[in-house]
Amino acid sequence: MKSQSLEHAFKHDPSVAEFAVSKHAFLGKHKDAPYTLIATSALVLDTRSTSSPRILLLQRAASDSNPNKWEPPGGAVDDDDATVLHAVARELVEETGLRAARIGGPVGGSQLFKRSNGDTVCRFSFSVHVDAGKEGGLVVQLDPNEHQRFVWATEDEVRAGEAGNVELNFVPGEVKQTVLLAFKHT
Repeated sequence: MKSQSLEHAFKHDPSVAEFAVSKHAFLGKHKDAPYTLIATSALVLDTRSTSSPRILLLQRAASDSNPNKWEPPGGAVDDDDATVLHAVARELVEETGLRAARIGGPVGGSQLFKRSNGDTVCRFSFSVHVDAGKEGGLVVQLDPNEHQRFVWATEDEVRAGEAGNVELNFVPGEVKQTVLLAFKHT
């Protein structure tokens, strides 16, 4: 889905203003940080229902790293992303077809992890409100090279590790805990 562009604008919460800078500017302000790369996660909650809010989770492709594991949409901040926040919006569009309307506050703290090549990455997660489609729905379109299916899961389902008949085995690290924290931002 890389052909989709970010021609629309999105708003952001004042609490994420420090991320409204380029990757290089952000890294320049954090020269002593133990990481050299930045990744983001978009925590998208569907709160339109009168019952429990549901969060969007994606299952990684069987041929990708961490095969068949679950995660929120997200990925690396690229050199050509205008800001770290633009990377959040770009990854959301690329991985789901959904467009960010507003990037809310950060969820959880920064998370460090190592790539297979030894590089240290810092992931920042954000609450993201999306534009509903023309019919008011949230139509998810996956890139099969990256993800094979998606679910909208309630907080109880995330805690139980199962949404309907789908087992939710998350990628390693603090991802599940961060997903659970997102429900506190509704």
